[in-house]
Amino acid sequence: MDYKQDFAKEVYEKVDSGAEIKVCMQCGVCASTCPLREHMKYSPRKIWTLIRAGRRQEVLTSPDIMLCTSCYTCKVRCPRGIPVIDVMHGLASYALSQGITPREETAKFGSVFWAGIYGTGRVDEAIVPIQYCLKDGLVAGLKKSLGMMDIGLSLMKAKRLKPKMFIPPNIAIPPSHKIKGIKELQRMLDKAKALGARKEG
Repeated sequence: MDYKQDFAKEVYEKVDSGAEIKVCMQCGVCASTCPLREHMKYSPRKIWTLIRAGRRQEVLTSPDIMLCTSCYTCKVRCPRGIPVIDVMHGLASYALSQGITPREETAKFGSVFWAGIYGTGRVDEAIVPIQYCLKDGLVAGLKKSLGMMDIGLSLMKAKRLKPKMFIPPNIAIPPSHKIKGIKELQRMLDKAKALGARKEG
């Protein structure tokens, strides 16, 4: 595989922790230890190789960069100490900033999740799934919520979810109770977003 440096330089400079992959020795530990490796077309090790080969479109459209569940197994076991999880999340974030959505459903859930964090400083286990399901409209949302019923029941059994009415999209969903210091948290998140935009610019 030929090595073309343009995209690699873009990743090193604009993707969070992107420069860390320079020290990768292609041992494959990240690929072999990832619990989702069977669902990946490209393991992190292969993603790094594609970056070095200049395969920009292939990397940024790969669903694998949005598959990471943040279990930290790869980061803990990497002999070079590469924060693989941070690079994968960085690539996913960078792809979205470029108008590319490798995983549509993941992006939808992420937007709802972060809206909850930004608005209240916490995640409401009842409201987030409702808002996620309603992203595609009422009918599609009903179908999606029925498909997730087993997850909801498990959360209720674990006392992580209180039953709430299903609320149509034209009715405001009552917000969760905000944490103390929510304004400070929002300023911090705004600052982080601005710094990220400046880096990508």
